[in-house]
Amino acid sequence: MSETGAMQVYDSSIRQTPVISQVRAIWENRGLLRLLVVRDLTVRYKRSVIGVWWSLLNPLFTTAVMYYVFNTVFKSKLPGGAPFLPYLLSGVLLMTFFNQGLTMGADSVATGAGVLTKVYVRPEIFAASAAISSAVNFIIGLAPLTIVLAIYRKTPTWHFPMAILVIGCMILFTTGLSLLLAIAYINFDDSRSLINIFLMALQYMTPVFYPISVLGPHTRDVIQLNPLESFLQIFRHEFGNGGVSTLFNWEMMFASSVIAFFVGFYVFMKRWPKLMAKL
Repeated sequence: MSETGAMQVYDSSIRQTPVISQVRAIWENRGLLRLLVVRDLTVRYKRSVIGVWWSLLNPLFTTAVMYYVFNTVFKSKLPGGAPFLPYLLSGVLLMTFFNQGLTMGADSVATGAGVLTKVYVRPEIFAASAAISSAVNFIIGLAPLTIVLAIYRKTPTWHFPMAILVIGCMILFTTGLSLLLAIAYINFDDSRSLINIFLMALQYMTPVFYPISVLGPHTRDVIQLNPLESFLQIFRHEFGNGGVSTLFNWEMMFASSVIAFFVGFYVFMKRWPKLMAKL
């Protein structure tokens, strides 16, 4: 049902244009999208004493452990003598944003089977709501990051609003990839275990706790092909001036987010009729 109150009726005779039709359906059901985001955030922290702040326990605990282990190793090797704790926390927050958006988005399609098999709702809206709710958690995480920056007498730069572009691109990136992952989740039960291994490997392939400058030239070239490295470099530079973002980073971030979004939506729409039979 759209915000106008008119019931959406599915007509199989209407030709669906991949991506365009899906995005239009999400926009027409933006009221439902908003409700799903609120539901995700509400259910997650229901009966919780400190509420939404639970979302920060995982990245803060991870940061504390990594800081204890790696502070003496990489502290003196950060470019420009940047403090290690803000560098580390910014990386953990962004990786948590990606991991949550990806896995929650893929799971949401399968867990929404009860709705999807009874009424006509575009399944992509569940993936989009998961990405947006993860973005809300990430924005909340900027509060402790700002405090940490202040402790080290560093403040967000005057161009910190550019970080909004990072958040927007990450929503596109995780939504598209989560739809591809949802296909694997529905077809293969083992994919949930495999994705956990992949995400762990990806974290080590992203300069979360180490500066890319300590790597050898060949390894550095491989790491720079990881789109998350560009997301992270831009975020660190724009929010806390803790990194160096290049034109290549911006091109990689925009290109990877757009490609992941369009490929994810296109492939998912083509596969969805067969997936419906397995829900």
